[in-house]
Amino acid sequence: MIEALKVVAIAFSLVFFGMGLLTGMVYALNAVKVAAARRAAPAPHAGIDPQTLAVLAAAVHAALGRPVRIHKVHVHRERGDEAWTRVGRMDLLLTHRVEPKR
Repeated sequence: MIEALKVVAIAFSLVFFGMGLLTGMVYALNAVKVAAARRAAPAPHAGIDPQTLAVLAAAVHAALGRPVRIHKVHVHRERGDEAWTRVGRMDLLLTHRVEPKR
């Protein structure tokens, strides 16, 4: 009975040690990825002129009351394109609708 408990305790400790080691490796790899992303040069803002970026930074500075740094600018699509995409998706879903058996 005591030997069986020792085996179970050793097995559990090995499993939890392995899980802890894997968790530590995942966190370490994530930290390396974040550090590499910070060291990478910021990508140029495609399609946005410097004056627009300056206006955006000035507007945020006026709203927050402190200087800001723009890291990323995401230009949204026009609403018309999104509406047509949604209508097409709904049509597709309606054509694949399964009717219950009667």
